[in-house]
Amino acid sequence: MERCPYCGMATLRRNGHIRTHIHVNGPTDQPVLLELDKQRWRCGNCKSTLTATTSVVKPKYSISNGLVEYALKLAMKSTTSKSIASITGISTTTVGRILDDNINPRPLNYLPTNLCFDEFRSTHSQMAFICIDVDTHKRVTVLGDRLSDTIKKFFEENYFRDERAKVKHICMDMNAVYQNFVHELFPNAEIVIDRFHIIQLLGRAMDQMRVQALRQIKDKHSQVYKALKLNWKIYHKADPDAKTKHYRFGINESLTDQELIDIGITPFLNLHNAYETYIDIHDTLLNSQTERLSNLIKTYRSCGEPMDIAIATLRKNLKGVLNASQTRLSNGPLEGINRKIKALKRSCYGFANQERMFEWIYQLIRARRLPPESQTQGAVQHDAT
Repeated sequence: MERCPYCGMATLRRNGHIRTHIHVNGPTDQPVLLELDKQRWRCGNCKSTLTATTSVVKPKYSISNGLVEYALKLAMKSTTSKSIASITGISTTTVGRILDDNINPRPLNYLPTNLCFDEFRSTHSQMAFICIDVDTHKRVTVLGDRLSDTIKKFFEENYFRDERAKVKHICMDMNAVYQNFVHELFPNAEIVIDRFHIIQLLGRAMDQMRVQALRQIKDKHSQVYKALKLNWKIYHKADPDAKTKHYRFGINESLTDQELIDIGITPFLNLHNAYETYIDIHDTLLNSQTERLSNLIKTYRSCGEPMDIAIATLRKNLKGVLNASQTRLSNGPLEGINRKIKALKRSCYGFANQERMFEWIYQLIRARRLPPESQTQGAVQHDAT
């Protein structure tokens, strides 16, 4: 060290030593401390003082860089602050400070062609908004609420209109609030309703009709009742087996999936029609039969049952539903992230600080995009992606 970093003059003089203890190894029964005698310097020109630095630890830190990296890798695996502190031998406050210092969230520096929109429950039962890149699963943003004004403000302030015009597809559920401003923000984008939510909507309607049919059956030991009550999962199969017979408990016979389904739906005309509608839409949606899917939704005849409401919802979102059959894009990656967020909240017994929760979410998203070996070896770059 020859020149003062503050004034640039070559007037540095030795000014004694300072002894520090660096925590270099945590996951052991006995913590390993590195004792350093750092040379102190004093500038004869500006009278400022400074201390020699080392690659082992950051200036003014008592936790080694290796231990910091290890704590951040544990955060990628949904490990709680208390557990990280116990494993590494540092305090929970230090764990929080490591997250604050090393995770600097910022918007993605480019706008992907295909986006996923969804929301999740954050702190104090408040709903937050999350957006990722469909193709690379990179995080675009996580916002503290899902209000339209907040979302619009974020995209308008961080991306030019020319960038937003390049977005081609936006995958989402049937949230009408998002659809109200999507074309305002992304003039050339097409809405793609997630296929899972379409099938889920129809499946719930069919289940409601199945429960209504069960309530009409007086004999609770009849084959029809057992077929509808005990074997309800079979009614959600996209391709029920019509060849192989299996023993059915309750009915006490060996039946194929299709024979069991016929026993349950034959006595109830509306349930039979609802099941056929569910299977037909399921097949056309997954097999990309767009024209047939459109005809099924448009020509459906109302019967005063819950399936009417489900079909009416699909008609309102017909363009997005048809786009779902034409493209393989889906909200699957984002639903997986939301599942990890729920698991994180359970393991941490909730969060009181939303910013701290979002830091953990950034680590979860980053861990999903890294190969397993990258999560356990080598240095980690902590950024907004």
